[in-house]
Amino acid sequence: MLRRQFVLGLTGAALALPPLPGAGRLGMSDIDRIQATSAQLHQLDNAHGGEQVAEIAARYIEYVEHAARHCTYGGAVQTRLHRTLGELCASAAWFYFDAGQQEAARRWWDTGLRYALLGRDRLLQARIWSSMSHQASALGHGAEAVAIARAALEGTRNVRDGMLSSILHTRVARGYSVQGEKGWCGKSLHRAEQAYDQEPAEPMRWLSFYSAGELFSTTALCHLDLGLYDQAVQGASAALAAVQSTPFYRNQLAGHVRLARCLGAAGELDAAMAAGESALSLLPQVRSPRIMAGLTSFRDDLLVRRPAGAADFSERYEAVVTCP
Repeated sequence: MLRRQFVLGLTGAALALPPLPGAGRLGMSDIDRIQATSAQLHQLDNAHGGEQVAEIAARYIEYVEHAARHCTYGGAVQTRLHRTLGELCASAAWFYFDAGQQEAARRWWDTGLRYALLGRDRLLQARIWSSMSHQASALGHGAEAVAIARAALEGTRNVRDGMLSSILHTRVARGYSVQGEKGWCGKSLHRAEQAYDQEPAEPMRWLSFYSAGELFSTTALCHLDLGLYDQAVQGASAALAAVQSTPFYRNQLAGHVRLARCLGAAGELDAAMAAGESALSLLPQVRSPRIMAGLTSFRDDLLVRRPAGAADFSERYEAVVTCP
């Protein structure tokens, strides 16, 4: 038995990842332990942000791959191992995406797709395509985002439930909004809302984060892209209300930053700065370079527009962001 242990230290939390055999035979109980580790990593990601768990996830995948290459296992274990590794790669890619390391995120998603193909898992492929579409929109590549999300929709025809359909339609909508395609964006958002109201046949674990709040947040961002600022504020307010009482501090941070940006675009600068202050209050407990880029952009916009209180907000921003 290999005795390597991975320990992740965070503010108020530590995680020891379980060892695997370095030789011999892998069984279903080993796969169970790997999947339990994946769930633990996501709990920490939800609370603290992907930057603090990305590297440990990548190292753990390499560790699992080492065990897979040096152990034996039957066909059923092999299929489940490939699927589990694909899920781990999808998670690691998300952590790197949240950390702002886009090339690393792409590499892990590509690796995840390879494992999904080996495991003959179309739903896992759709999960990865959904994330890659989200990344494309975030980087301003609207046409790519639409193409990827549409491939996921086509690849899961007749096997996806309402929840998966809904999130994939939001990916299509966001791609269209980045391109300024108001009509197509609206149609896709409508499809996402209709699909969300369907009862899922069997909820998938990775979609546990997807809620009405996520649907509202995508709607807000689409309207922000399209210059529909009052509607963006409505969506951002609804999205924040949905996560305000949850333990997902990274989602709360994103909600406050999103609302600040939408209010700022709508010209409601006092309310925007209040939302920005609420975002700052969650730091440094949560670290997400991806979300912080939006807060930095909001601060910079305030300094250009120079409303009363902008300088004070900027000083507070610098004090909080630069603290160790």
